[in-house]
Amino acid sequence: MQLSRWFKTTCAVVATGGLVLGTAGRSVADVKAGDTITKENMASAEELLTPAMKWYVTNGMPMKIIDYKKIEWPKAFKEATEKYSGQVKISADGRDIFNYVAGAPFPQIDANDPLVGFKIMWNQEQKPAYTDNVGTEWIVELINSKGEMERRYSSGFWRRMMWTGRLYSDPKPVVPHNPAMRYTEQFGPLFEPNDLKGAGVLSNRYMAADMPDDSYMYLPELRRVRRISVSNRSDAFWGTDYDLDALWGFNSKVGFWTFRLLAEKEILAPMHAGGYGKRIACEPSDGTKGPRAFMPCGINWEKRKVWIVEGLPTAFSQYAFSKRIMYIDKDTLGVIFMEAYDQGGELWRVFFNMFDYSKKPYEGYPARGIEGAKYNYEDEWAFDPHGMTADLQTSHGSPWDAPSGYAKPTDWVNEWYFNESTPINTAEAFSINNLIQSAR
Repeated sequence: MQLSRWFKTTCAVVATGGLVLGTAGRSVADVKAGDTITKENMASAEELLTPAMKWYVTNGMPMKIIDYKKIEWPKAFKEATEKYSGQVKISADGRDIFNYVAGAPFPQIDANDPLVGFKIMWNQEQKPAYTDNVGTEWIVELINSKGEMERRYSSGFWRRMMWTGRLYSDPKPVVPHNPAMRYTEQFGPLFEPNDLKGAGVLSNRYMAADMPDDSYMYLPELRRVRRISVSNRSDAFWGTDYDLDALWGFNSKVGFWTFRLLAEKEILAPMHAGGYGKRIACEPSDGTKGPRAFMPCGINWEKRKVWIVEGLPTAFSQYAFSKRIMYIDKDTLGVIFMEAYDQGGELWRVFFNMFDYSKKPYEGYPARGIEGAKYNYEDEWAFDPHGMTADLQTSHGSPWDAPSGYAKPTDWVNEWYFNESTPINTAEAFSINNLIQSAR
């Protein structure tokens, strides 16, 4: 897989100690609202496409362009940043932060700061999208290079509980743990496939820089909980194209990596994608349409300013990827795209989110609320109804919907929620015992 021209230039400049901040002195391709970018006219968007997105467009994915829309931080997050960010310190090696309370730890980013890459990733770790808690149902499909669906996974839950930086629900800003934890998240239990029904994964992210995540998988068929080794976090997860560290763009521990800022650029990204609760695949997965069966069609793309950060794994004895390249939105501090490279330096996998930032994704939301939730959102939140990871070397994709595009809204089990004080968001609900009980 060949890197795009601008990305090659970026790598060459950074290797000699420079930083690409723009494309001065070169002809810059551009797009406008109303355009549709396809493989026939993709030269008009050359400088706005990441290497992986060039692969997608070349292989048949269209991009419907809309105007850029500014995404503001939630009011409480902005106020916490103004109140507490001045006291936050970072270790000399960038692997740890101190005196953090809430909000963005490093709101002022200086491209010349030797720790700028780490500071961007610490902001990503405590981004405004996830402050107290968040959750959704989801489905994942495995689609091969022929466009044939090999398998489907579905679950009533992905949910994350933040233990630090809390702004809405008591106790705040911290829920004490010993040892101290940043967050816990759970995937599952699975409803399908049948051989994995009831399976789930629970992960704890600890505050201490040298303490690895505790990740546990419960397999009902074996009636046992298995601890997932840190060295296995880059392995294929449940037979999909996903790995634990790739989820939501970057899901690894900051202190286990070395980061550097490669560039600041404008790219095309789906931040107001639309399509909540709908199927958006370009083609049916009947085995006749190739990769277009896992590609999105009909969603909105806009120009977004991003930081491009390279991450090198430094704390793993065996790791599948030589590096990850993250494209982090400057408005939201979160990852839009993650491109992972093999040990030979070739582009291997991509993860990308298709956000739909809004206060309410559709009229009537929620169709079926969870017990105790109020859904009274005065700010815009990171509704993320679609996304995928794909192996670009084998043309194999694993797109996901959250919530399911196959079900009626009244049949959804648990669509997106943010910062709700409910019975399913307590310390007791995020435990190994509950992981086992929820599978029954």
